[in-house]
Amino acid sequence: MEENRAQAYLELIHTLLNCPNGSEPQILQDNSELLDVEFLETCELVAEKMAQQGGQNGADFLRNLIGQLSQLIDINDGDNSVGENAQEYANFILELLQAEDGSNSNTAVIHPMLAERQHLLNARFSEILEQVLQRLIGGENAQTIESIVSLVEDLTINISNFSGGNRANNIEIAIAAYQLVLNNRQPGSEKFAQTQNNLAAAYITRIKDSRAENVEMAIALYGAALTVYTVEAFPEDWAMAQNNLAAAYANRINDSRAENIDRAIAFFEAALTVRTPEQFPEDWAMIQYNLGNAHNDRINGSRDENIAKARSFYEAALTVYTREDFPEYWAMIQKKLANA
Repeated sequence: MEENRAQAYLELIHTLLNCPNGSEPQILQDNSELLDVEFLETCELVAEKMAQQGGQNGADFLRNLIGQLSQLIDINDGDNSVGENAQEYANFILELLQAEDGSNSNTAVIHPMLAERQHLLNARFSEILEQVLQRLIGGENAQTIESIVSLVEDLTINISNFSGGNRANNIEIAIAAYQLVLNNRQPGSEKFAQTQNNLAAAYITRIKDSRAENVEMAIALYGAALTVYTVEAFPEDWAMAQNNLAAAYANRINDSRAENIDRAIAFFEAALTVRTPEQFPEDWAMIQYNLGNAHNDRINGSRDENIAKARSFYEAALTVYTREDFPEYWAMIQKKLANA
């Protein structure tokens, strides 16, 4: 993305966040030349940062905007795949799977390969991936099938985390690929739950379609994973799912905002029963920070009590997020405390 255009995106977002209510359509019309996939991706990045810093209203506004604009902007297949034949996609996918296997899913190996042929990361890629997978597993035994499916999931994780190319396309590929993996795993198994968790994470970051519906999908998938990830059998995975559900409810658009925040608080507190300061100090500190944000935003209960609890959680987080070791988090929490 050109630096000037990136700055123009940020300026437009700033204008939209601070404009009088009802003037947004005219502002968007006046800046229609900036309305593209990269603008939506920038909106999502800003929304994520605002949510992390407690600016939930602004984050919700931007995510609603993404949902509305994505219906008007063709982000399903941002690259024109005319002239690219199916065999080229198939060869690329096979090369990636071989590299995943040979490098033990090393990002330093996979991401340069994705960057070199990022023009192939589009809807056609997902279609050919399904065909390639079916050919590879046809007639194989269960152990071989699981090995191949695991490689596909490893590749999907690398595509999901790939910052190059078209971000919206990358996420769509990830969603389709995780679904392929689920279709070839035993429901109720540990690995099935693992893939449900990965698919939920993809929906949380999805740019295409309704933001509200994407969050609902993520919540359903995280909840489904918890039927396998019990606290007794998989305590760390259980705590991770609790934390993920908390974050999803904190960003939920549907239903009561007050109830969503309270549910987020309950899930964060559940995660703390496993993520203790002794065993998982950084994870513990992040949950303390998130609980501070949640209580700061809380609608139910006494405002004074909520603010007092928020301050207490922020101060607890500072016992780990020291100025020397985590200067960025330290500064962010100091700002929160000053405004609380």
